[in-house]
Amino acid sequence: MLTKFSRVKVLKIYNSTVMHWSESAALSQKHHPNLMMLYLVRVNMTNGELPAGLLSDDFPQKLLDIEFCSTNLCTLPDDFDLKWPQVASIYFEASDFTEVPAPLARLAPFDLSLAMNPISIIPASVFEGQVGFLHIGGTLFTELPESVPEMSPSLVLRVDNTNITFFWDWIDPSLENARTLVIDAYPILAANSPYCTDLERIYDGQQTSFSASRHKTDSVILLNASLENWPVLKATVSCEPWPSTWYPIEFEDAYSGL
Repeated sequence: MLTKFSRVKVLKIYNSTVMHWSESAALSQKHHPNLMMLYLVRVNMTNGELPAGLLSDDFPQKLLDIEFCSTNLCTLPDDFDLKWPQVASIYFEASDFTEVPAPLARLAPFDLSLAMNPISIIPASVFEGQVGFLHIGGTLFTELPESVPEMSPSLVLRVDNTNITFFWDWIDPSLENARTLVIDAYPILAANSPYCTDLERIYDGQQTSFSASRHKTDSVILLNASLENWPVLKATVSCEPWPSTWYPIEFEDAYSGL
């Protein structure tokens, strides 16, 4: 039946359980050439896995906004990176991932959110390539990878609602690039983190340095608490709170009447 909706542009599944979604009913370029947005919100899937209907080899070419929020998804197939688009917004938020799946790290989508998943280690690969927006707020990691050999040249990074206390120097070139671009966004969003607690105390004159242990490869920009560096810090880091997920789930619940 789903294959008959060739003109559909937006598909949303809300507050549901997907027991079975077969390959014969898969989203595909052949049957859904106009599909641009896919949302699965408060959805459970069998075994916490993507159904076959979302893994077509003929994936819709215009489907570049894919958002999962509050699901039981916990794993991705090994060939996931060969099926889904890299130049896309892909959000797996408030789900059950305990690690960043290897195929997702290989895909490294331009706009990726893993917010509110119980993930404790963030691999370097998700910061590489052409990633432009990365949201790992509300996860369990305490520090970023020490080395990122091929850092994305421009990145907006959300680490709010985490226990991050410092940043490594591999992030500095991206921050320098951000200062040369005209973008209406802070490169770093870190509200409700120990780092922002330190930063606010520094601005208030309650301390003169960051409390994290120092390393030889600390960020020169983000760990410099001198008064001369305050304008850079204030233009680079936002400590203002944001909704925990990019997907507006509170609005969705109110609108859909849950």
